[in-house]
Amino acid sequence: MADLKLPSINKVMVSGRITNDLELKFTPKGTAVLKFTVANDRRYKDESETWQVATTFIDVVAWTYTAENVAKNCHKGSAVLVEGRLEARSYVDSNNINRRVWEIIADTVHQLEWKPKGDAGHQDMDAPLPSEEPTQSPTAKDDVPF
Repeated sequence: MADLKLPSINKVMVSGRITNDLELKFTPKGTAVLKFTVANDRRYKDESETWQVATTFIDVVAWTYTAENVAKNCHKGSAVLVEGRLEARSYVDSNNINRRVWEIIADTVHQLEWKPKGDAGHQDMDAPLPSEEPTQSPTAKDDVPF
């Protein structure tokens, strides 16, 4: 049997809302780390054709600049899109039981909603857009050479 060349792909994308208050921490060497959970809703119809919602809670770990950026610009309830890789880690809990945790190690975290923080120069996405009526051009159509 020939050797199978299997690509090594570990890419995860999850959207949802942050479920916990964010607390930026630092390792003893000063590296920023942020752990948070994203709630992802899946809608489906049950046997009686009624819409239901199933929520999955996904643990995320962000490091360095990504951790600092999320802590600075997001909060509990923020809608985000997390891109990263899936990792498992094992530990022994206080009852001496082996536990395994699956986490997304975030490469990037995109904010899916934009709310200005005290900057009057920016407009809230929920606010109405300014009028988009065409303005009168100073040049008449007959003056255009083409």
